[in-house]
Parts: sequence; structure tokens; C-alpha cells
Amino acid sequence: MNIIYNKEEKTLENGITALAIAKEFNVPLKEVLVAQINEKIIDLSRSVNEDGEIKFFTFKDKEGKKVFWHSSAHVLAIAVKRLHPESILGIGPAIDEGFYYDIYNLKIGDNDLQDIEKEIQNIIKEDIPFKREDISKEEANILLKDNKFKLEIIKDVNEKMSVYRNGEFYDLCRGPHVPSTRYVGHVKLLKVSGAYWKGDSKREVMTRIYGISFPSKKELEDYLMVLEERKNHDHKKIGKELELFEFSEFSPGSAFFTTKGAVIYNELIKFAKDLDKKYEYSEIITPLIAKAELWKISGHFEKYKENMFKVTPFESEEEYALKPMNCPFSAILFKSKTRSYRELPMRLSDYGFLHRYELEGTLDGLFRTRLMEQNDSHVYVMEDQIESEMMRMFDIMDDTYNPFDLKPIIKLATRPEKRIGDEELWDKAEKILKETLDKRGYNYEIKEGDGAFYGPKIDIYALDFSGKPEDAYAVSTIQLDFNLAVRFDAKYIGSDNKEHFPIVIHRSIMGSIGRFMGIILENSKGDLPFWISPVQVRVLTITEKNAKYAENVIKKLKENGIRVDSELDSGTLEYKIRKGQLEKIPYIIIIGSKEEEKNTISVRNRKGKTDYNIDLDEFISERLEDIKQRRKYEEK
Repeated sequence: MNIIYNKEEKTLENGITALAIAKEFNVPLKEVLVAQINEKIIDLSRSVNEDGEIKFFTFKDKEGKKVFWHSSAHVLAIAVKRLHPESILGIGPAIDEGFYYDIYNLKIGDNDLQDIEKEIQNIIKEDIPFKREDISKEEANILLKDNKFKLEIIKDVNEKMSVYRNGEFYDLCRGPHVPSTRYVGHVKLLKVSGAYWKGDSKREVMTRIYGISFPSKKELEDYLMVLEERKNHDHKKIGKELELFEFSEFSPGSAFFTTKGAVIYNELIKFAKDLDKKYEYSEIITPLIAKAELWKISGHFEKYKENMFKVTPFESEEEYALKPMNCPFSAILFKSKTRSYRELPMRLSDYGFLHRYELEGTLDGLFRTRLMEQNDSHVYVMEDQIESEMMRMFDIMDDTYNPFDLKPIIKLATRPEKRIGDEELWDKAEKILKETLDKRGYNYEIKEGDGAFYGPKIDIYALDFSGKPEDAYAVSTIQLDFNLAVRFDAKYIGSDNKEHFPIVIHRSIMGSIGRFMGIILENSKGDLPFWISPVQVRVLTITEKNAKYAENVIKKLKENGIRVDSELDSGTLEYKIRKGQLEKIPYIIIIGSKEEEKNTISVRNRKGKTDYNIDLDEFISERLEDIKQRRKYEEK
């Protein structure tokens, strides 16, 4: 068979393992964890029996991390079964950062994690190989007859399955895995929580153990230091302290925004819509529910059905769903009438709510939710309009990021293994995106195989407070789609008086509004710019006799649209100032007898600097300019 690695081709014997192939090509083996042949990820111990291109991944690669963390979950399961043999395993996936395992009949708390960690280290030292066995459904049922959760998984599978063995331990798993437990390196178990089996509140309550692992001790120690710092930046902690949002078990993964949180959220929406207006986008409003057939036409159904909420009307057998994305709805509106090339580019923004059934274990505050709202847009263009429209989108991105000091990291994601459309169109789409990025002068990374099923995309990340690219937040996406209009038979009449299919550019600059809110909370630690702060000014009095003058100040601030509250009671000034600082209020106005005599105010900023004898009208004028310009918050 002929195998290509890094543009070098060799003829090798059929059945040779991926590891042996790596040796043939002199690949440094020290850090290699897993292989990929013809877009399929496989164990290094797996035999290869087909021509194709092979790749090898380390922990530095996304694919390598996923396998590393999934293998770590298995090692965790081995340790738990050794210490608690009566426990019953559920599932143990890799997640965005680390892994977890759901286990039934396990009564432990955070204080028990240290013992499990010690056993994990023993298992790592034992260097137990991960061995894959392909088995039939019947064999799987016999092997796992004592585990009701695995039997439930087997019931829904109609293909051949596999188990992975580590000595006496085995687990139903597709794989792949690292070669042995030794590769897992260094593990830290982070917390214990409860979770319903399959996220269903009517099902069994599982004990969920979260963990993180790295190849080296230093990497783990560095991560734990960042983790400590993250606690101070954690948007969930900040949201709780500032009373911005809550979550409830009655609607998992959906934020309940308080009055203060709603102010921030709505200011972001207004900001996004103002930019849409500036760059000549038109807003549409589309349904929340549609027949599942809509997503079958668009091609989303096969890929996303596991993450879609099914809706069944009373006394009807028709299959409906809550929309997980807006794309098909814009196509329906585009083809609702005969379109002319003169209408292009047609820029349609849709802020409709989206629902995606994310696994409960992956839910993370505002960062990963089941309910979201995006500043989503679909732009219908002719081919010669793509570049100029994308440049316009980059301008919007700059305008969106600048007020929050977000620094973009850009990645170009190319065709995935499972995709629709002609290869020639994929070639063209990828070439256009690359040339546009080059012309803009951006530095960018290629993410091979990470594009959407309908087209390549540009993903934009923003550096978090740590400044480390590997910890950057995913924020914006721009996707080029030659297929959507074709699938919906949405056409326009060109200048040649013939019918043509437009190209669709999918664009979301803030991404999920809630997630964007979480990002700016974490980067700022809650010290938000003045224009977006829920309470912009608080008025305090030194004594109650200054209350009337203070009320006049408050009235004038309110008349000018500034969000203001007050504390005019007889509490100590020091306490009231401290309280305002903890609530991250940008400016505290202090009113005493001297201010009342001079008809001025004293202003204290968030950093504790106080300016005296300030003219109220000047203060208001400056703050209104902060709002109008959406300025960054600067201590003055």
C-alpha cells in the first residue's frame, strides 16, 4: 500500500501498525499520541490496510488533547473501580478542557479525590496498555450484562462496537486512546458534582468527577496556577457577586438574567444592532419552531439532530424542532420573491433565540448554554462581491472588539471529512478565504478539517486575561457557503437575464450574546466600561441634611439618561463607598456640606481616586460622551 506523510510517499506492507509507519517516516515518537489515516483518527497500535495520507498528533494538537483527556477519563474509571468495586460506570468523555466520568452508586465528596488521585498515579506507573477489541452487539451485551447504563448505550447502536481493556479493566468505547496509561502523565481531579443520567431529571443521579491532565508535571502546575487566577476572573463568580444572572435546575443551561444583567445584555444587543445599521444590514425576524424537514433540506439535520430539541404538536405526528441555527430561515425569505442581482449583496441579520441540547456535563455558565441569542447574519452575494463583504465584516469585528480591548487570533478552518458540495467549490471557497485574509494582512493559523459541513470558515478567538493563545476564547465566525442557496433552490436574476445561485456568507461577530457578556466580564473582572455598566453612578451623602441637594443631583443625572442609584441614609460613608467599589460602580458622587455650598460634586472612581469641586454639568457632559462613543473605561 502507498502511504503519504508530510508530502513524502512510501510503499509499505499491508497491516503495518500506525506506530510502525511513524518509525518508517522517522517521526519523533516521544510525544506522538495518536494517528489519523484518511481523516480517521486511530490508535498507534491499529493496523493500516489502505492507501492514504497519514498524520500524527501530539498533546499540542486539538486531536491529541481530546484523545489524551479521554484516555485520562478511562484511567480515572480504573482507579474508581479499584477503590469502589460496587460503583457502576456511565460515560467518561473528554470535554473542552479536561474530562469527566459519570459513575453510579458512588458516594464520595471532594475530600475523597486525593485517594483516587493516588491510585491514578499507581495506574500510570503500571504502564498498562490500552488494547482495543472489536466485538458484536451480542458479545457486548454479554460482557457488560451487569452495567445497565452500558446496556442502554448498546441498545441504541446498530453497528459493530469496540471495548478497550487495561489489564483487568474494560470499557465500552469507540476510542482511540493513547498507547498506555503511562502516557497520561499527571492528573489533578478538580471537583465532584451530581448529574442526571443523559441529562434527564427523571433518571438516575450520577456522581460526576471532573479532572485535568497533562504530559508533564510543570504543565499541570502552570495550569493550576492559571486556574487559581481564573477563579478571580470566573464570570460565574462575578455574575453571582454582582447579581447579574442565575441558573436553575428547572431549565439547565439557560441563564436567568436579573435586572442588572439584562442592562448589560441589552446594551450589547443595542451595540450590535447599531453596528449592523452602520454597515447597512437589515434585520429580519424568523420563527422559533419549524418542521424538521427544513433542516433536512439544509443538511443540518444529520449533523445536529442529537443537539436539537424535538417538538411534537398535540394530536399531530409531524416532527418539529426548536431552531438550533438561523441559516435556513434566511434562505426561505430570500426565495420568497424573484430577486435581481441589483439587490445583492443582501445583508440579513437575525437575532432569534436558538436552542441546542448540550450535554449537561459540558454546560458552563454563559460560555456553553442550551439557550442562546446571536448577532447572526447571512449575506447573499455574487462571487465578485465576496471579498468586499468580508472586508466589511472585518471592519465590524474591529469595531466590536475595540471597546473591550479584545485581541483577535484568527484561524482558517478547511474542509472536514463529512461535507456536502463539489470539491471544486471547496477549492474555490478555501482559496477566496485565504486570499482575503492575506490581503487584509492578518496572521492566521490553518485548522485542517475543522470547517463547517457546508463550507470553510474563519474562526476568530480573543485572548483572555492570561494572554495565552491556547486559552483564547472562541468569539466570531465567518463562513463561506456555496451550498445553502442551491439546496433551497434560492436564485436571483443576473445581469445576463439568467438565473444564478447566490453565495451565502454566514457571519456572527459577537457570537452568542450571553457568551460575549461572559467574556468581557472575565477579561475585566467585572470592571465594565461606563456605557455598559448596570449602575453607572451612585450618589452618597455624608449626612442626611444634604439629602435634598443630592436628590436634585440624582434627578438631573436621570434626566440625562444616566443609570443612577443612591444611598442617602445615615450609614457611615466609608461603608457606603466600600460597598459601591465591591459592586464595581464606575463613579461614586459624594455630597457633603462643602459640595452643597459650592453647588458642585465630589467624584470617586473605581480605583479610589477622588476629584473635588466638580461641576455637575461638566461631569454629565463627559459621561454622555462616554456613552455616545462607547469609550473604554479609563480611570481619571
